[in-house]
Amino acid sequence: MKPTSLARMAAMATVLSVLWLIALPRAQAETETVLYNFCSVGILCSDGGAPNGPLAVGWYGNFYGTTQTGGALGGEVVGLYPEPAGGCDSGTNTGNGWCEFVLYSFCSVADCADGAQPEGNVAYLNAHFNRPGNLYGTTFNGGANDNNACEVGLGFIGCGTVFEIFPEPLSPPGCPSGSNQGNGGWCEAVLYNFCSLSNCEDGALPSGNLVEDSAGNLYGTVAEGVFELSPNGSGGYNEALIYQPTAAIHAGLAIDAAGAVYGATSEYVFKLSLSQNGWVAENLHTFNGTPDGFGPNGPPAVDSAGNVYGTTNAGGSKNRGTVWKLTPVITGKNKGTYRERILHSFTGEKTGEYPGGGVTLDSSGNIYSTTANGGGGTECTLSNGCGTVFELAVSGTTYKYKLLESFDETDGANPYNSPILGSSGNLYGVTFAGGANEYGTVYELTP
Repeated sequence: MKPTSLARMAAMATVLSVLWLIALPRAQAETETVLYNFCSVGILCSDGGAPNGPLAVGWYGNFYGTTQTGGALGGEVVGLYPEPAGGCDSGTNTGNGWCEFVLYSFCSVADCADGAQPEGNVAYLNAHFNRPGNLYGTTFNGGANDNNACEVGLGFIGCGTVFEIFPEPLSPPGCPSGSNQGNGGWCEAVLYNFCSLSNCEDGALPSGNLVEDSAGNLYGTVAEGVFELSPNGSGGYNEALIYQPTAAIHAGLAIDAAGAVYGATSEYVFKLSLSQNGWVAENLHTFNGTPDGFGPNGPPAVDSAGNVYGTTNAGGSKNRGTVWKLTPVITGKNKGTYRERILHSFTGEKTGEYPGGGVTLDSSGNIYSTTANGGGGTECTLSNGCGTVFELAVSGTTYKYKLLESFDETDGANPYNSPILGSSGNLYGVTFAGGANEYGTVYELTP
């Protein structure tokens, strides 16, 4: 699949959705392959480096994701496709049977007005524009609003953006006015600049994923809470903070078929439901530490029965993190509440510790995720192991823990997000660090 073939790329991306993957049968991965080592091109990592968010998968087996550095040093949106018989196309980078290409490099315009440092993933969202092939995400910094209060990390100015990546129109050619030229026939447009209101009352520093309801409204997280971005009918968006929690919010949201939004703070899991009087927040569960878990990480996952799943970075029986499940109570005196169950409590370095992202569910109810540290690898001794990929296999009402992969730094280190399921039952994901160049990898786990 050539990245410059826009018509075919657009057709491919019409099914680009992580939700599509959940209906696939579970994998039992045992063999790991590194598909690509980031920072393989130039000292400035023009092919990207340090990926943090999970991958998104498209038609023909293509993958899309973000890196926090590389290119113009503001991070990139990248893609991978299987290497054809004749080798990788011109303008792409060769991996292990895969070709990597850059769709867009942030900080390509003055003062990073196009955004900087995407910390989450990209997602395919189509209800509001009905244009197949578009990718959407957030950048933690950058944007049109130069606010010194938002300078963090490398000192990027700006308080963050919501962005769109879309194929360059064929007629008239070139990226439309108001958008920015990308690579290989792609364009970038900023849909919203945070800190557009006085005192940043609209929020700042977005991170994590975006979710979309049936009306085309987008939802995400900023440092202050949950925001909603609604199409205004004139090609733009209206933004509002719909929830400001009492504890620091963690990146990532989920949305169910009814349009309810789920997320987590550092202390509790919440649900937002829309009523005639606006959004109503419900605390589903407050974590207590030991043996309950503490510090939920990553976006929660919601199944068709309304059960909510996720991980905590700490707490549990050994204070090394947990995997949890919240089940709605539908009868009795506690009807309308949620019952928590710890599905797994991490107890030692060898089997993984400190999960750093959410979970992935398959159609049978099996759970897949990662730990940022631990595992059998000995190279990442300063962080007690390079991290793992694991499965919780369901059997009736029980879950059995299975260690699928221990990273050893040469094949990656510190996976901070859950893997995704491919159409063949393989698992795919990224590591933040490690690999041949110490800037992270894309990996595949094969049954």
